[in-house]
Amino acid sequence: MIRDEIKELQKMGRMPNEGLNDDPSIDNIIEQYDELLESIEKPISLDEGEILIKLFPENAFYDLQWTLLQLIESLFKVIEIEKYESLIEKCPSTEWKETLKVRLENGKNKNRG
Repeated sequence: MIRDEIKELQKMGRMPNEGLNDDPSIDNIIEQYDELLESIEKPISLDEGEILIKLFPENAFYDLQWTLLQLIESLFKVIEIEKYESLIEKCPSTEWKETLKVRLENGKNKNRG
């Protein structure tokens, strides 16, 4: 089952990229994303992860991408590693896909040691 907060985020769509010329109205959008992301308790389900992974901005969106990353990473160790790797591949941002891969490798190495 997918939580209402995640359905709301899905309706909002992918986070826009943060820009120097952002209109002051962006504050409302930031607040909406922030409140919804912060209200989600970890861990999330794989189905929820499939929705959330698509929200990553190309580069950054007022640090909210880190909250999103932590939600996605709550699936690590909860689902099979192959499913987690497959989920990472669905990330629309090259930068965040790479970040998730590096952090996954670090997590694997940490568990070996």
